[in-house]
Amino acid sequence: MRKIVLYSDQIIKENRKIDYELLRLLNKKNPSIGYIPSCSDLTRKYFNPKVQYYNELGISNIQYFDLDKEYDETKINDIFQSDAIHLSGGNTFYFLYLIKKRNLVKSLQLYVEQGGILIGISAGSIILSKTIDMAQFGDEDIVGIDDRSSLGIVDFQFMPHWSDDESIKYLDVLKDYSKVKKTTIYACNDGDGIVIDGNDIKFIGNVMKI
Repeated sequence: MRKIVLYSDQIIKENRKIDYELLRLLNKKNPSIGYIPSCSDLTRKYFNPKVQYYNELGISNIQYFDLDKEYDETKINDIFQSDAIHLSGGNTFYFLYLIKKRNLVKSLQLYVEQGGILIGISAGSIILSKTIDMAQFGDEDIVGIDDRSSLGIVDFQFMPHWSDDESIKYLDVLKDYSKVKKTTIYACNDGDGIVIDGNDIKFIGNVMKI
């Protein structure tokens, strides 16, 4: 039974409806979250605000797992003991590169199949699709990825940080892409999101289907 929460962004008050859905899926007192950043956060500049954010939701057991400069192979199994795994925002291309470098694609797929909850934020949401093609509309490919195939945990593609300006800039392109690739794209404003609980998909906010 898949349990997935996709945010366009986090740490904004507009996300409260999505936060409540996350708490519903966790359904336990002080659940554990394994936080995986898209690149090393040596000073915890991005991690610490996330800790405070989750603390405000009543979640204090949050562990940081680096796949980059602070990578420790002995801690990998600990990630998958968490009630939920948080996949952070950042550069989607580099994040996918790290996940593949550490051979975590199948492990993350199995984690979801066995009931673990995945929390995707922006890049972390894009990575759950079959491909990270959506990243080309907001990220620079800083690692030169030839193979954009990704986790394939959801059967649609996720476009975060949607706005009126981006609608004008990318809408026609995304429509053409959707037709050619025969895929559905969900475009989310910050504050919007998608919650998957088994076969049920709930759209929070004004999510555009392309």
